[in-house]
Amino acid sequence: MQSLSRYIILIVAYMLIPSWIVTANAASANFKTTLISLESEAEDMVDATLAKDVMASQKLYNKIQTHMDELYQDLENKPFNERRSRELLMIYSWMRVISIDLKQKAWVGAAIAANQLSASIIQFTNYPTLWQRDIAWLDFLARELLLLNMEDAKANAQLLDVRRMDIAKTWARIDKSLLLKNFNNKKITLIGNSIVHRIQDDYAVKASMMMAQKLLDFVDDIEQVK
Repeated sequence: MQSLSRYIILIVAYMLIPSWIVTANAASANFKTTLISLESEAEDMVDATLAKDVMASQKLYNKIQTHMDELYQDLENKPFNERRSRELLMIYSWMRVISIDLKQKAWVGAAIAANQLSASIIQFTNYPTLWQRDIAWLDFLARELLLLNMEDAKANAQLLDVRRMDIAKTWARIDKSLLLKNFNNKKITLIGNSIVHRIQDDYAVKASMMMAQKLLDFVDDIEQVK
């Protein structure tokens, strides 16, 4: 139950919001650039930790910390916003978990924490459209499905069920958007439906990990759809 325990601890931390954390209603260009860099680096951290690459993991951790400092400085003198303050606190909390796991060489745990960091950044970001947010969220969910199965599918069973439901809901919105954009996207949506149905139907660890990787590759494809 290691992963579930982490979620519970961080949910509690999420509720304890210090008054000094502030945010803005409208982000500057630098602020947006920093968020983009953070999300990309968090995803790279997942790959680096799974590869057990100590040097790359530490380098990425330092880069993320630098960008977080820039983010905080940008927000420091802006009006307070409670929702985004909670999200910023979660980013700091997941960085703490990553730091601990890196020191203990708990590579899969560090990868899960890095993926959760990317989720917090997605929640923090004001995307121009729901489509863009859903694509980013589906990417996070696919990695989550892969990582939770990799760590311990039995211990993470309840959390995996939640993630499968979230995948189905997120994909349903993307599916609808693809068809509204262009009915010729029907072929793409059929591929997505097949992957998502397999994820819902087959809970075997190897099958779940294989379909999670297929979903990750599929997200790369639909990111190119305009």
